[in-house]
Amino acid sequence: MNLYEQFRRTADGQPDHAALLGPRNGAILSYRALDEAIRQASDRLAASGVRSGDCVGLHFPSTTDYIIYTFAIWRCGACVVPLPTELASAEKSEICRCLALDWAITTRHAAMFLEPFRRANPIDLGNDKLVAVRSPRRHPPGFSEINCAFIRFTSGTTGTSKGVVLSHETIDERIRAANEVLAIGPSDRVLWVLSMSYHFTVSIVAYLTFGATIVLPENHFATAITEAVHCSQATLLYASPTHYALLADSPQAAPLPSLRLAISTTSSLNGGVATTFAERYQRPISQALGIIEAGLPCIHADPASYRWDSVGRVQPPYGLRLEEVGLGPEHQAILLSGPGFLDAYYDPWQTRSQIMQGGWFRTGDVGHVDRDGYLFLRGRSKDVISVMGMKFFPQEVERVLATHPQVEAASVCGIRDERWGETVYARVVARRAADLADFERALRQHCRQQLAAYKVPERIEFVTALPRTASGKILHRAG
Repeated sequence: MNLYEQFRRTADGQPDHAALLGPRNGAILSYRALDEAIRQASDRLAASGVRSGDCVGLHFPSTTDYIIYTFAIWRCGACVVPLPTELASAEKSEICRCLALDWAITTRHAAMFLEPFRRANPIDLGNDKLVAVRSPRRHPPGFSEINCAFIRFTSGTTGTSKGVVLSHETIDERIRAANEVLAIGPSDRVLWVLSMSYHFTVSIVAYLTFGATIVLPENHFATAITEAVHCSQATLLYASPTHYALLADSPQAAPLPSLRLAISTTSSLNGGVATTFAERYQRPISQALGIIEAGLPCIHADPASYRWDSVGRVQPPYGLRLEEVGLGPEHQAILLSGPGFLDAYYDPWQTRSQIMQGGWFRTGDVGHVDRDGYLFLRGRSKDVISVMGMKFFPQEVERVLATHPQVEAASVCGIRDERWGETVYARVVARRAADLADFERALRQHCRQQLAAYKVPERIEFVTALPRTASGKILHRAG
C-alpha cells in the first residue's frame, strides 16, 4: 500500500472539500487542488531522478509545501526523512552521515549544511532545491524488505539516536487505531500549531486520510490561534503544553464553542494551566501519549477535573503492562503492545520482533494506572530531555560544552518548566577562575553555534565537581 493512494481516494471522494485553510486570510486549498499540487511536485521529482526505494531528506518549515512534498515523495515510492529546520547545521549533517540518503529537498537559501554531501549541482524546483546526496553509508541488510515511508531520528548528534523506521502499512495501522477514539471525519477542522518534522505520521496523515480540513494559523501566538479557531470554526486543537500556557494567560481568552477536543501532547501538562484554560475557554484539555515508535496508544478523550493529569485509558487495540522497578507503586515501567508499532530501528538495525520481546515495547516511561484504568505518567526512566516536545539526550549538550577550552567537565539535565515542558540545566566545572557572568554568556554563545536553540542551556551553574553515582557515572538529574 501507499499513503498517497489513501489520500487520493479521499480526494476523489470529496474533491471540492477544503483540505487546507490559511495561513493567509481567506486562503483555501481544496482536496482536488492539493492533489494536483502533489502530482505536479511528484512529477518534477520523478523527472529529476527520484525513484522508488530512494530516501529523501525533507528540510522545510511547517507549511503547506511540507505536506505537498511529503505526499509527493510517497507518490514516487520513496521514503521521507525529516531534517528538522529547528536543528543546528551540525545536527542535520549528522543525520546525513547516519543514514543512506539519496536526495534532500530544501528551501533555496538553506542548503549549506548539505554541501559536504552534494554529488551534483542542485536541481531547481521553483523556489526550492532538490539536492542529490552522496551518502557515506549504505542501508543495513533487511531495509529493502520494508515498504518504508518514514524514518525519523529521535535526536541529531548522538549515537543513541537509532532512527525509527515506519512503513506505509504501520502508519496506516496507527492512524486507524487512533481514530477509533478521535473519530475524525470531513466535518472536522483541525488547527495545526506543531512542528511537522516531529508530528506528521499520526496527525497530518490521519486528518487528510479521513477527510478533515487542516487550519494553519498566521502564527503560533495566542491571539492568532484563537482568531483562527473562531474564523474557521475549528473543532480540534492539537497542541503542546506551551501553546496551552500561552492561551491560558491570554487577556483575550473567551469560550471556544466550536472546539470538541483540545488535545495536549509532547510533554506533561501543568495543573494550573489545565484549570485556567478550562475555566476561561470552557473546554477541558485532553492529554495524549504520543510515541514515535508506537503512535497514539493513549488519548484522554473524556477528561474529568480530578484526572486532568492522566493521558487516559489505553485505546482498545492496545495492551498495557506495568513492571515494578523498585520505585514504588506510582513509578512502574510502562510496556505497550498492539498495532502500528515501529518496523525497525535503523542504526543499529533491529527489527520489530527484536525490539518488542514477546510483543511488548518498553516505552522508557514510568507511571501507574488508577482503579478505573486511567494511565498517569510520573517520569521517564531514560535521560531524554523534552523541550516543547523536541527530545534529545543530555550527552549532546555535554559534548559541545566540553569542546570549550575553559571547560573541565559538564553535566546536563532537563528541569521541569511550566511553559516549555523542560528547560536545559547545565553544571560546569571551569578550568580556572574567571568572570562567571561573562563566561556563562560565552558558553551559551558557544552552544548556539553548534546546537539548536532549544538545546542551549537556560541555566548554567558553576561547580567544583560533578555529582556522580557510586560507580562513577555522571548524574543526569537536578538536585
